[in-house]
Amino acid sequence: MTTVGNVSIYVSDLERSERFYVDVLGLEVTARVETPDVRELIFGALMLASAAGATPNPDGIWKVYLDVDDSAGLHQRAVDAGAPSVMPPTHLERFDITISMIRDPDGYLLELGQRH
Repeated sequence: MTTVGNVSIYVSDLERSERFYVDVLGLEVTARVETPDVRELIFGALMLASAAGATPNPDGIWKVYLDVDDSAGLHQRAVDAGAPSVMPPTHLERFDITISMIRDPDGYLLELGQRH
C-alpha cells in the first residue's frame, strides 16, 4: 500500500508563516527539522520549508485543503489577520460541506472545509 506522507511547500519567511498557520489557523506543529540546507515545520501532512535560494511558488499548487470545525469563523479570523479572501463561506448542499478560500502570507490558496 502506498500513501502520501506529506506535501511540502516553500515559504519566504518561516517564522511569519508559523505564526499564521498556528495563531490564525490553529494548526499544531508536530515536528521541526533543521539541517544546514533547509528548515521545516511539519503540521501532519503539510510541511512548510525554508531554504536558501528557494522561492515560494503558489502557481505550482492549486490549493491546500484543511478540514476545520468552523469554516465561516476561521475564514473571518484569517481575513481579520490580513489574509486575502478568495471565496466567502459557501455551503455546498451536494456534499453537505461549507467551504471558503483564503490566501496565506505567500499566496498559497487554502480551502477551509467544514463537513456537516
